Amino acid sequence: MEELLKQFMKQMNNRFDQVDQRFVSIEGRLDGLTKDVKELKVGQDRLQARQDQLQARQDHFQAGLEQLQAGQDRLQAGQDQLKDNLINGLGPYFEQIEKHIDAKTESIKETLNEQQSMIDTLSARSIKHESEIKDLKASIRA
Repeated sequence: MEELLKQFMKQMNNRFDQVDQRFVSIEGRLDGLTKDVKELKVGQDRLQARQDQLQARQDHFQAGLEQLQAGQDRLQAGQDQLKDNLINGLGPYFEQIEKHIDAKTESIKETLNEQQSMIDTLSARSIKHESEIKDLKASIRA
C-alpha cells in the first residue's frame, strides 16, 4: 500500500508538474499578449498623434484656402471697381474729346470754305486779268 501511495503521489506530482508547466506556458502567453497589447497601444498612440498632426495640417490648409478665397474676392471687387471707374471716367473724357474734335473740324471747315472762296475769287480775277492782258496785247499789236 505504501508502494501504491508512492506511485499515486508520484503520478500526482507529475500531474502537478504538468499543470505547473501549463501555467508557466499560459503565463508566458499572457506576458506575450500583454506585451502585444502594450505595443498596439503605443502604435495606436503614434497613429493618433499622426492623425492629430494631419488634422492640424488640414486645418492650416483650410485656413490658407479661406485666405486665398478672401483675397480672390477682394481682387474681383477691385477689378469690378476699376472697370466701373474706367467706364464712368472715360465716357465723359471721350465726350470732351469728341466735342473738341467736332469744334476743330468745324473751324477747319470754315477756314477751308474761306480759303476755297478766296481761291475761287483769285481764280476769277486771274481769268479776268488774263483776258484783259490778251485784249491789251491785241490792241498793242493792232
